[in-house]
Amino acid sequence: MNMSMGLQLHTRKGDEAVHPKICVPLMGKNREALQDEWKQLRKKTVDLLEWRVDYFEKNRDVDLIIDIAEEIHRETTRPLLFTKRSEAEGGQAVSLNEDEVVQLYEAVIASAAVHGIDIELRQSEKNTQHLIEQARNQEIDVILSHHNFTETPPAQRLEEKIREAVDLGADVAKIAVMPQSKTDVLTLLQVTEKMSRTIPIPLISMAMGVNGMISRLAGGVFGSALTFASGAQASAPGQIPVADVEQVLRILNRNM
Repeated sequence: MNMSMGLQLHTRKGDEAVHPKICVPLMGKNREALQDEWKQLRKKTVDLLEWRVDYFEKNRDVDLIIDIAEEIHRETTRPLLFTKRSEAEGGQAVSLNEDEVVQLYEAVIASAAVHGIDIELRQSEKNTQHLIEQARNQEIDVILSHHNFTETPPAQRLEEKIREAVDLGADVAKIAVMPQSKTDVLTLLQVTEKMSRTIPIPLISMAMGVNGMISRLAGGVFGSALTFASGAQASAPGQIPVADVEQVLRILNRNM
């Protein structure tokens, strides 16, 4: 079974704004809760779904996880991004060690039941390269991501993280930061505007929290290819309900 054509995100072209796609996280603790989440989204303008498997209680049951991933795609027809976020980068505490996380990703990739996977840049380079190679064989996109829930690092540091993702072979680069001021949000947007012009892959960026909300709505103007909106619950501070994001993007896209 191979149903993947990747996440189908857009790389920026010159000065053009990107019309960002909308992704809603699925965070159910069990199969029934997940089913409720995606059924509520059927009439929403949602382009992608992200399964945050760190919220899933049976995260050691690989066969069950693959079965549910196949069901999500079958029932929604939307590309599915598979993410096990670490506690250090805003995820839920799980009992899986690094080797077990890699084995879970290997199994999910081999099943071709998803369209993309998110790997944190903190993961060892050896494991990252291995998973990228496996994903490429299945035409599954790899997002290499960096999340800072404490602060907004200087622009140079953010640019280094984006280049690191490119150099490692990511299909998509992602950075998320926590602004302490509106100036921090401007730093994130300036980095997005600069780097989205220069890297050869799509870039996802966001500033979290209340200060950063504007980056989730207008990020595409600066070159961000994807925005995360909340469905049943938010997976990160400052996420806006999908209906509100849909309305704002419709206005922006129509007038750009």
